[in-house]
Amino acid sequence: MYFELVALLVSIAVLAKSSEIVIDACIKISEFYQVSQLAVGFILIAFATSIPDFAVSVMAAFSGNTAMAIGDALGSSIANISLVLGAGALLRTINVKREKIIESAELLLLISLLPLIILPRNRVGFFEGLIFILIFFLYCFFVVKERITLQVKDGVTKKEVHKSMLWFVLGMVVVVVAAKFTVDYGVKIADLIGVAPALIGMTVIAFGTTLPELMIDLTALRRGYTSLAIGDILGSTVINLTLVMGTALLIKETVVDFQVFLLPLVTLLLVNSLLTYALLKHEGIRKQFGLIFILIYVVFLLIEFMHCLECFETGILG
Repeated sequence: MYFELVALLVSIAVLAKSSEIVIDACIKISEFYQVSQLAVGFILIAFATSIPDFAVSVMAAFSGNTAMAIGDALGSSIANISLVLGAGALLRTINVKREKIIESAELLLLISLLPLIILPRNRVGFFEGLIFILIFFLYCFFVVKERITLQVKDGVTKKEVHKSMLWFVLGMVVVVVAAKFTVDYGVKIADLIGVAPALIGMTVIAFGTTLPELMIDLTALRRGYTSLAIGDILGSTVINLTLVMGTALLIKETVVDFQVFLLPLVTLLLVNSLLTYALLKHEGIRKQFGLIFILIYVVFLLIEFMHCLECFETGILG
């Protein structure tokens, strides 16, 4: 028990430090290429932190469990907005004045309607996957269409930016590995104290899949890099809802039990609506909204957990 606890604390400490390294590298890269922090957050960090979700979804689809891939994409998207953004807003008020960020949130709200429209069709597959992926590329174009120059900003040399790229890659590897160890030892501790397996999966594991985003974005917000954090949060959510889900559908079609996905879809629409409202009305996300986001996530987990218990008691889970 003591070894697992120490290992968990060490993993969290390594995760925090590697997050600092990733942020420093991204800032150097954005300064060198004069790319907006929003675009860097979306292109670099969001893609990197979405790799585990993408890999899980692809493997699930190849094994014939596309429904699992859809569930993973929806669950991760809810966690990105409610847990990560909510925790960030509790840390400090997130002030957003850039129209680009607000427009990105509005587009995300529209994108979150897409699964609600498509999934009730019962059988979904290649054609629906193409639609999701097309929307992903359109969103990418929207994010990166700002003017990009290749001029070196004063004080940032080519050698420094190459070193920053290397540190970014190494930092992301450490973030992912540290997150895995954090989850693994968290599960071991939960087992040792006798927590139910269903609760472990819906709390520790679900938290662990968003741990890289959570640590990186909290670090960015604490240091005042709001656009970088928002770019990662919005980007990761868009990637999950379009590229991850779309790729899974391209690989293997599936028959959808819409009732299973109804709560996640409604929750996703709710948190994205609140996000858009907060940005449009208040030009930012105040601590009150952060608390609301966290409460929504907790209620979502509790309802899903109760559903798992019901299924277990009726023998559906074996």
